Amino acid sequence: MLQDYTDIRYIRRLRSRNKYKAIEELAAVFSDSPVCTNTEELVDALIEREEIMSTGIGFGLAIPHAKIKSVKEIAFAVGVSKNGINFDSLDGKPVHIVILVAAGERQHKDYLKLLSEIMSVLREESVRNAIINAKSLGEITGVFSKEPPK
Repeated sequence: MLQDYTDIRYIRRLRSRNKYKAIEELAAVFSDSPVCTNTEELVDALIEREEIMSTGIGFGLAIPHAKIKSVKEIAFAVGVSKNGINFDSLDGKPVHIVILVAAGERQHKDYLKLLSEIMSVLREESVRNAIINAKSLGEITGVFSKEPPK
């Protein structure tokens, strides 16, 4: 279940208006956590990936992701921006939800499964709206505790 890969400590209301700053802001949630021993390395890998091709997939959603050695536990962080961030998305629209996925180098199968499950849940507009309009961070974690729609 998705909630096993995140924590309320990994959810932020983003202040950043720039996609690279938003990635840095969100990756910082893994500092002092068992997820990643080197958040600078994580940020570098995420930005490098972003420069190859935007992770803004459309529908107000971006999923920056990286697999690196310093990630010890696969996890994801959630960033919410009411105003939206220009992520050079495929549909040209601003991003309101950033899901940052961090995985270890040898976690390829789990990494792909997690990305797939996240997409399965977030393809529903009602779910995306629930995240954006959540009154508390707990409400956001609650979205990920539900079974994905079939």
